[in-house]
Order: sequence, then structure tokens, then C-alpha cells
Amino acid sequence: MKPYAPHWDLKGRPGSRVLRWRERLQQKTPPRCPPLKQPLLVHQRMTPGESMSNITTLQPEITQQELDALRESIRTVLEKDGAYSQARVAKESDVSTSTLSQWMGGTYPGSHQAIAKKLRAWHRSYEERNKDGGLPQPPAWAETPTSARIMSGLRYAQMAQDLVLILGGAGVGKTKTIEKYQSMQPNVWSVELTPATGGEITAMEEIVIALGVRDYARTSGHLFRTILSKVRHTNGLLILDEAQHLTVKALDQVRAILDQGGIGLVLSGNERVYTQMTGGTRAPFLDRLYSRVGQKIILRKATAKDADAIIDAWGFEDARCRDALRAIANKPGALRQLNKVLRLAAAYAKAQNHKLSCDDIHVAARELGVYE
Repeated sequence: MKPYAPHWDLKGRPGSRVLRWRERLQQKTPPRCPPLKQPLLVHQRMTPGESMSNITTLQPEITQQELDALRESIRTVLEKDGAYSQARVAKESDVSTSTLSQWMGGTYPGSHQAIAKKLRAWHRSYEERNKDGGLPQPPAWAETPTSARIMSGLRYAQMAQDLVLILGGAGVGKTKTIEKYQSMQPNVWSVELTPATGGEITAMEEIVIALGVRDYARTSGHLFRTILSKVRHTNGLLILDEAQHLTVKALDQVRAILDQGGIGLVLSGNERVYTQMTGGTRAPFLDRLYSRVGQKIILRKATAKDADAIIDAWGFEDARCRDALRAIANKPGALRQLNKVLRLAAAYAKAQNHKLSCDDIHVAARELGVYE
């Protein structure tokens, strides 16, 4: 008869549970990893106490000649590309403006290697984006019949210091026309609202920031007084785009700015902007704002002439698929979707080194799911 092996026998005597457990554990232990086929390079070898994560991040140092060439390449970008300033390069490369300025001058007191690696990655990305002229870009501005109506409403609001509603679906050109008008006239402040900035305090904060104020208190009274002090006697225009996100309190506060600020006001967005003033339980609270509406522009959808103006601005002359392009402008997304199709089609044409054609249009439309 075998002697009893209690569970507390920890010395591993023959027949004990501990010994059997150790044997099973050894059977389950995975085999050791095979040795590396290629030895680590000198700059990848680990030193005592170094973690494995450092092996993949270590890179050979950039030589002084490469540093000088990189500085010269960045200077060339700043001289030839008017869209880029030193501040923009710093922001896109995740380097502070002062650090970039010192590094470019060779006076940076820190690690030149760390900054150079960031700037080299940025420069490679810049060259890739601008290879062969870069991707085709949509026309900066194309005047359409719809944009002319929007422009007229903006002018009226500013001249009459009145409230104008511009209501329409997505992609008919409201935002682009607002940007164009703002570039043409002084004292025009535009705020694009979101669900996160539609409340009373958050909406007034966005207005204050658009006015150029950076030092303010987050109280409704202080924000309101700050806005009035900036807009009075300016003959200005305040445009709130995507105004359907404004709450009832925010809309009432906007009405007070219109009354006491002596400026024009435009509420632009979808038709919910109007229904919030006239329907349901909110109407009694917003009748004071609704009664101040001086003009209401309703844009149901983009027109065929709008589509033609966009097509012509792209320089597309093939009349065979003009009707198909007009049909795209009638779909959700309207002129915005049309621009996306034309841009993708132009990219395909450029890649194949031929003029933009109907075939490119059909391929791009299918890729974007327009025909589904």
C-alpha cells in the first residue's frame, strides 16, 4: 500500500501532488523562440536595462550634410509655395514655431536630430501631396444662381441691419457663399455652429471668439456685454451658420444681440431653423425673434443652372454626360457631391494622363456610390 501523500507536501517527494503538478507544468511550457536569423545591427543592440520597445524606434543619425539639405528644402517650400508660412510648417510637423525658427538658423539648443526627424517626415508628406501638381482641387469660387440669391440676402441683412433667414438642404452652396461674402466685406463675422456649440453659453463663446476676443469670462452676462461692445457702431453682420443647432435660450439671446447691437444678423441652416420659431411649444418664446425676420430665402435644392456653373468651372466640356452630372446635383449632397465626383474623376484622368472624360465621371460616381 502506497503511503499517503498529503496536499501540503511541498518538497516534491515521489508520488506527491506537487511533483505531479510540476511534471504537467513542464509538459505545457512552450518551446523557446528560435534564434534570430540575422543579428541585430550595431545601433539596434540592447544595453543592460534597455527595453525591447527601443529597438524599433532607434534609427541611424541624420548626417550634417542631410541636415543642411533638409533646411534648404524647407526654405525652398517657404519661398515658392505662398500657401505655406513658417508657422504652418511648424504646426503640420508638430514643432513649435520658436523651435523651428531656431533650428532653421542652427541655434536650437536641444537635439537637432529629434527636430530633423519630424521635419523630414513632414517634408516627405509635403512632396507626396504635391507630386505632379498634387490632387486636382475644386474651383475656389463658382458663382451660381443659388449663390447669387444667398449673396443678395447677406447684403440686405448688412445694409438694413435686419434679420435674414437662409434655409436650404446640404450642399447647395450656403457655407461657400458665406465665406466668399466675408472675404469681400468688412466687419462680417461668421460662426459655424455644431450640436456641441448650440447652447446659450457655448454659442456666445463662439461669437466672442469670432469677434477676436480671447480673454473673457464664461458667464452669459459678461459674454453678452463683450459682444455688444465689439459690434456696436460697426455696421457689421453676424452670420450663424448651421443655426438649426441653436437652443431656444440661445435663439432668444441672439435676438437680444440683434436688438441692442445695431448690426445685421443671418441665420443659415436647414428648415428646422424656421420651424423652431413657429411650431410647437417653442413658438410663444420665439415670437419676438420671428417678428423681426426681414427676409426669408428658401433653397429647396440645387438647380440645373447651378450644376452647369460648377461643371463649367471645372473646365469639363464633354456634353454627352452633362445630364448625368446634373442628376448628381439633384441627389442628397447636391453641389458638394457633384464637386466630389468631378474631383475624383479629374484625379483618375490625371493619373492616366488624359483629358477628363465621361468614362472618368462614371467610374468616380460608381466609386462614391452615387449610382446606388
